[in-house]
Amino acid sequence: MSNAAGGFAPRSLLRLVLIAFTLVLLPLILLVVQNGRSLERVMLLAQDGIENAVVDTRRASDLHDLALEMERAIRRYVVLENPELRHSYLRLLERYRLELEQLLLGIDGGTLGASLQHQLVYLVDLAQASNEQIRERAVIFNAFSSATLALDRLTRAQIDERIQQERDQVIVVRQQLWILSAALGGASLLLALLFTYLIIRPVRQLEKRILNLGAGIDPEEKPIRGPSELVALGDKLQWLHLRLRELEAQKLQFLRHLSHELKTPLASLREGADLLLEKVTGPLTEEQEEICGLLVHNSFRLQGLIEQLLDYNRIQQVQVYEEPVPVLPLLEQSLQAHRLTIENKALQVSVALIDECPLADGHRLKLVLDNLISNAVNYADAGGVLQIAAHLEATDYVLTVANTGQPIPERDRERIFEPFVQGSQVRKGVLKGSGIGLSIAREAAESMGGRLVLNTTTELVCFELSLPNKNDKGIKHE
Repeated sequence: MSNAAGGFAPRSLLRLVLIAFTLVLLPLILLVVQNGRSLERVMLLAQDGIENAVVDTRRASDLHDLALEMERAIRRYVVLENPELRHSYLRLLERYRLELEQLLLGIDGGTLGASLQHQLVYLVDLAQASNEQIRERAVIFNAFSSATLALDRLTRAQIDERIQQERDQVIVVRQQLWILSAALGGASLLLALLFTYLIIRPVRQLEKRILNLGAGIDPEEKPIRGPSELVALGDKLQWLHLRLRELEAQKLQFLRHLSHELKTPLASLREGADLLLEKVTGPLTEEQEEICGLLVHNSFRLQGLIEQLLDYNRIQQVQVYEEPVPVLPLLEQSLQAHRLTIENKALQVSVALIDECPLADGHRLKLVLDNLISNAVNYADAGGVLQIAAHLEATDYVLTVANTGQPIPERDRERIFEPFVQGSQVRKGVLKGSGIGLSIAREAAESMGGRLVLNTTTELVCFELSLPNKNDKGIKHE
């Protein structure tokens, strides 16, 4: 089945990534294009403004110079009466008129421009007057020159105002660019967050399913929504969970059948060996009694191995309910079970517990103590020491079981906790070990929220069990 992403999310992860990159980059591309256009507009505006300002300033300055030249030319004509000077005056006057018209196209001359144009009419008539009339009317150049200077000042003032307007417009464009950049940048960020969510959401769902798979919790029935590749991966995880549960059920069924099938012939074997050893069927020779003893001995050993296998499976399956558990009664039971071996090896047992009860499961704590004491008793030197002590470490209850004996080689210090792995030391007990005891002990400790480690800081062979000591209520572990 396929539960591809609902809504607009593509079915393919590759397509989703490509669309994400395209949509995230699109606002940025638009931002670059718009910024380029805005900068180009500002540059053209500034260029036109500078060119117009330079031209208008030059024309206003030229008008003032032309006015002075016109006055000098007409006064020289009055003195020298040279017709060429009158023609020069008329040419200067025409230039002034043309420059004035061009200047008034670029600025608002108002009444001042109209006054200058009106004065030009009198100046043209002045060229046709007699010398005496020119002398009388020459005073008009004073007003004409003053008006020209005033026009120059007006031009510069309007140019300054125009430059300030262009500056204000540049500021507005800059603000618009900032707003546009923030909007498009925010859009890109939102799109990036959206597509990140669309990609991360199914990944987190897969992560949760994997964690549930490792913890043995049934996965949620809610389908994974996302690209088809991730949906298919979720379906495979679902299949894997079902397959593992099926295999686990088969393992449990196998162990149940194994215990039943083995215990039935084992019971008959033990019963027959006991009858022979008790000489119910008749007297036995020494060799026959020895053989019967071996049968009884190995039947007990086989029964112990079967129980260890069942305990190992039970540790992995049964739920744990933690509550304060007194350690001393369980410890006394374990020591009593190994009393004969302790007496035969003449071990000196010392117990130093504290008046605290760790949070644990009674059955599993008993399994841990049984395996630790069995390991210590069987690997301890004859006439050695078996030390059991407890202390508090922060909020943990720490129990140590130590014995004299051959140190565990460094290469075996972690492997001894693996199932069916035995160290290189020689076991000194009556029965050969199965290599599963310490594995059962560690898994039982971890299932109760504790830990079991080998303490290598002492001269003795020391195993250290840490369990929670304080909690508000019992905690259930799956």
